[in-house]
Amino acid sequence: MFDTIFGLPVHALVVHGVVVLLPLMAVVTLVWAWRRPARPATGWLVVAADLVVTAMTFVAKESGEALQRRLGGRAALEHGELADPLPLIAGALLLTAVLVQVHRTRGDGAGGRSAGLRTGLSVLVTAAAAVVVVWTVRVGHSGAEAVWGEIVSNTSQ
Repeated sequence: MFDTIFGLPVHALVVHGVVVLLPLMAVVTLVWAWRRPARPATGWLVVAADLVVTAMTFVAKESGEALQRRLGGRAALEHGELADPLPLIAGALLLTAVLVQVHRTRGDGAGGRSAGLRTGLSVLVTAAAAVVVVWTVRVGHSGAEAVWGEIVSNTSQ
């Protein structure tokens, strides 16, 4: 299922979306969590986008494992190990977005306790977003190095 589509590795098609969209959604979710959106529906759009990117991350991981099996199971081992937790990390961002949105939907009132909870949830989003960006860069870099490192080092300008 995650092996090929139209004769091309699914991983090569999906991974670029993850490398671009996951950090982008981390930043969008971070900004949204700290700012009060004009419309309540905005939060559900952020949650939905985080869900889509989390699903893409899972597909990228599974398709990468299928590609690795196709190549004999020894290709890009470090990259594969680094990528293993990425869907869970994306899921953590999604979970923090859901918590913020549920808190907002239930009405966070004007009390100090509610403001403290809102701030605490925003701090959780910040932590999740930071881990998402750093881990995505690490995984993407190791994948690019696995594919292109030897080719570039063996060619001249």
